[in-house]
Amino acid sequence: MRETNAPPSFPSARWWDDYLVTFEPTLDPIEPEQIGAVVVFVRCEGAFVLGKVPRGWCTPSGRLEPGETPLEAAAREVREEIGAALENPRLIGRYRLTAGDGGTILVPTYVGTTRAYGDIPPGSESQGAQRFSLEEIPAVYWRWDDLLERMFAYVERELNRRDDGIES
Repeated sequence: MRETNAPPSFPSARWWDDYLVTFEPTLDPIEPEQIGAVVVFVRCEGAFVLGKVPRGWCTPSGRLEPGETPLEAAAREVREEIGAALENPRLIGRYRLTAGDGGTILVPTYVGTTRAYGDIPPGSESQGAQRFSLEEIPAVYWRWDDLLERMFAYVERELNRRDDGIES
C-alpha cells in the first residue's frame, strides 16, 4: 500500500443544535470578520490540560477581545481557563461552523505546551484545570463525538511529530 501525503479528513458534527461543524487542517488566511473564536489544545507532561468551565471539561477556547489577534486570544484563553502560559503555540487549522442559514464562522485552532498549570486568575469562568490522558478524555469531555475523537488523535500526532526537542 502506498503512503500518501493527502491531508486528513474530518467528520462533521452537529454542535449547539445550530451549527454543522468540521475541522480543516489548512493554514490559509482567514478574514478577521469570519473569526468567531479560537481553540487551543494544550499538553503538559504528555497529557492534555482541560479547563472546567460552566459547560464542563474542555480545551481552552473563547472569543477574541477588541484589537486582539487570534494568537493573543489563544494565549489569553489558556491563561484564563487553565492558568498556564502557552508555550510553543502552532496554528494547525480551523474549525468551520456552518449555521442553518448558510452563514459560516471560522475558529483558528492551535496546539501548544505548558510546563505548569492551575493558577487560575480571579474572575475567570474556570473552576479549575486538570491533566487527562488521551484515553481518559472521552469520559470527561463536556460533549464527545466523532469529530472530537478525530481531533484529539490528530492533535496528538501533530504534537508528537515536532522535532525541535520541546516537551510534548
